[in-house]
Amino acid sequence: MRLAKLLLGRMRNGLKSLCQSRDGNIALVFAIVCVPVIIAVGTGIDFARAYNVQIKMQSDLDAALIASVKSVSTLDATQLRTKITNWFAAEGNLTTTAYSIASVSVDTSNQAVSANVTASVPTIFMGLAGIKTVPINVKSTAKGPTSSYLQVYIVLDKSASMLLPSSQTDRTNFLNLLYSNSYSNAAATTHNYMKCEFACHNYDGQYFKYNGTIFNNIYDLVKSYNSSNSSSPITLRTDTALTAASQVIDLISSANATSSHITAGLYYFGADLYTSVGQTSSTTTLKKALTDDTYGLTSATSQSVSYFNTMLSTLTTLVGTAGDGSSSAKPLKLVLLLTDGAQSSRPWVLTSATTETYVAPLNPAWCSSLKTNGVTIGILNTDYLAITYDWGYNATLGMSMASANWYSVWGGVMRTGVSTSTTRRDYLQYALSDCASNSGLFISASSKTDIASGLSTIFNSYLYSVRLTQ
Repeated sequence: MRLAKLLLGRMRNGLKSLCQSRDGNIALVFAIVCVPVIIAVGTGIDFARAYNVQIKMQSDLDAALIASVKSVSTLDATQLRTKITNWFAAEGNLTTTAYSIASVSVDTSNQAVSANVTASVPTIFMGLAGIKTVPINVKSTAKGPTSSYLQVYIVLDKSASMLLPSSQTDRTNFLNLLYSNSYSNAAATTHNYMKCEFACHNYDGQYFKYNGTIFNNIYDLVKSYNSSNSSSPITLRTDTALTAASQVIDLISSANATSSHITAGLYYFGADLYTSVGQTSSTTTLKKALTDDTYGLTSATSQSVSYFNTMLSTLTTLVGTAGDGSSSAKPLKLVLLLTDGAQSSRPWVLTSATTETYVAPLNPAWCSSLKTNGVTIGILNTDYLAITYDWGYNATLGMSMASANWYSVWGGVMRTGVSTSTTRRDYLQYALSDCASNSGLFISASSKTDIASGLSTIFNSYLYSVRLTQ
């Protein structure tokens, strides 16, 4: 503003000097053409100023809508209009002479907040032609998943490795339980079962005894132990996964307090994807599935394989294409995947060393079809505890990515900057992070507390994100 006035002053002084000149007709001719030239050049400057003001207004409006859309369920149109106006005032724009807000309109239909702001920017050069102001207009719409129609797909890993303990403390108690009790087959005790913690968490014909009772699987053994040790129970990763899913269901219930715009379903996978509970707004039904063994989610059952390529293909077909969240027929779609991320099969480990290349991280490319369909993917990685003394771990996830032949076997491409000497276990976080829609929707958790809260953290991160349209 100051520079423009200075330039105008100098041009006026120059024009005055030329008009007072008596040196021939040059002054007269210049005087005739000078005003249109000044107006033409000045018009560009005035419009540039107006454009800069418009850019600033758009930025401020977007920020105001982001702040206000989170209150769309609790404030009416008048209150939202006041909140937007107050935001502009707080930014200092109402006190400047650059522009003023003439009107703000708010529309809360379609689960969105829209605003249209008009302003007038005072001119300097164009005032010579009688144009005192330049009108500008900006508009924007903010849509938040918290107020949009949304389908949530909670997908839980049911591979046998999810029967491993959730924490180091659980692991210590777990090992003490296993190795302080003998097998029903006395000869089996000579094989030193501790050497097979990683690859023997699934049933392979072994039998355990606890308090005089024989068990043929880890789940029933741990369940019996926990009933006698309620003050210090052993928590398996599957148990903690159910706690994580339960917390998400609680958040959905809260978000649906005044409507049922969010539905959710529970799914699990191993050899393929399976439906435990289809899309529903009934949190009672969802909660029941987390505690009833017949739904296939508890530690009572597990899968001996993890085929992500098959599972993700089935999931893509099941989920379909995401909408814009404006109606129940066009819902946004969010997949929440809780997994350790290892493409594996129990039989592969048992056959020979040449087939152990099959135990490797999932290929992030398998997630691409979901993303292409507009589906958002959030992932909680239940980190493997390193079991470096165990032959099964050392022969599979403990080996390098180079030895996994990741590209030739699974078509995987290493992330740039990550060495092929990285162990397959350590690369799991990279593969899963690349599968997620963005880094903010990925969490790697190794403790029981972090696993339990991780899925709800990701859900909240998505729920309170905001999309802007203009």
